Amino acid sequence: MSLKICKGDTVEVITGDSKGHRGQVQSVIRKKNKDGSYDPERVYVIVAGANIIVKHQKATGRVRTQTGRIEKEAPLHISKVMLVGTDNRPTRAGFDIAANGEKSRVDRRTGSLLPKPKEA
Repeated sequence: MSLKICKGDTVEVITGDSKGHRGQVQSVIRKKNKDGSYDPERVYVIVAGANIIVKHQKATGRVRTQTGRIEKEAPLHISKVMLVGTDNRPTRAGFDIAANGEKSRVDRRTGSLLPKPKEA
């Protein structure tokens, strides 16, 4: 199964506290079932600057780690974000197979091809 949102895509958060925030996808997290197959219901993305949490980190032994309050991005479920299309508006993505057999992503609103994401 290929995902419609990939690392490097620009997305907009559509629900939650970070609603309206746009950012680049830093990573896509796909959880597995006990049998080793990927669960399509458990797919998460980390969006730069969205869903910020504060982690309180304590010093551990003599290891030099960052201590204090650390702000970082938490994962969002993939259903809470929408891909930003070629017209700079949130859109759905689909797949289209060209005559030469190549599979590409398509903007469902405008029908134009979506560019390959630039890796973050």
